[in-house]
Amino acid sequence: MFILNPHSGKGHIKTFLLDIIDIFTKHGWSVTVHPTQDKGDCAEMVKSSAKDYELIVISGGDGTLNEAVNGMISLPVKDRIPIGYIPSGTMNDFASGNGISKTMKDAAAEIMNGRLINYDIGVMNGQGFVYVAAFGAFTDVSYDTPQVTKNIFGNAAYVFEGIKRLPTVTGINITIETDEGDTFKQEVYLCLIMNSTSVAGFEVGEFYDVDTNDGLFEIVLIPKTSNLLDIASVITSIKNGETDKSGMHVITTRGARIRTDEGVRWTLDGEYGGESDKVDFKVIHSAVQFIVSK
Repeated sequence: MFILNPHSGKGHIKTFLLDIIDIFTKHGWSVTVHPTQDKGDCAEMVKSSAKDYELIVISGGDGTLNEAVNGMISLPVKDRIPIGYIPSGTMNDFASGNGISKTMKDAAAEIMNGRLINYDIGVMNGQGFVYVAAFGAFTDVSYDTPQVTKNIFGNAAYVFEGIKRLPTVTGINITIETDEGDTFKQEVYLCLIMNSTSVAGFEVGEFYDVDTNDGLFEIVLIPKTSNLLDIASVITSIKNGETDKSGMHVITTRGARIRTDEGVRWTLDGEYGGESDKVDFKVIHSAVQFIVSK
């Protein structure tokens, strides 16, 4: 089953569709193609297709992949099947973090010749996410930026939108209680719950050891500063591996209760994830299987 979002990114999937189907067919697969019709359609197609197909391939942005994963984890473990991914969005963080080609035909070939990996999935208040849940400064840029602007400017669209938000950035008081029994309290500009080395097109490098199937996610807290430019210094520290500089915390955990002093807007894999001041987060170990390059 090949599920594609025809509106993702600049719609380039339409140019390569026949080539991709030909690659699958040459490897002996019979292919059913389904263009998504509206929001939520991908998740429903995954749920209804898993019992009749051996492999599901998704093409779209990180939001489309998020839908596919939510559809898959809603099924009993015994009914889940592997997922292949052909990135066609604006950022494609999941692809960047897992070495998946950004060239669509190459990504299709990788699926045919790749390897299966087990992958942890995060769940926040009942909603699954693949690589990041976040709130705070600039985290709403990805879903507030109009698609037409993304199509014209690409990654730069997020920069333009982020600059417009600079005057409104404020600190948020947060309390985190982890399943391991630790408590953290801090005023932050940004909170990220991550299982990736790439977020919003930013490669965080080797500032922590990423294992996407160890049953653990990392919570990254960027503290409030007196000068917004200090955030740049903190990010530089991250890239240099200095995880304890400027009050920043990196917390490794299998689950946590997160409380804020006011309702905050969460983003899940770049899509709007609701507003709340109380979040319960957990990791589902080896929740899904992906096919990635050898």
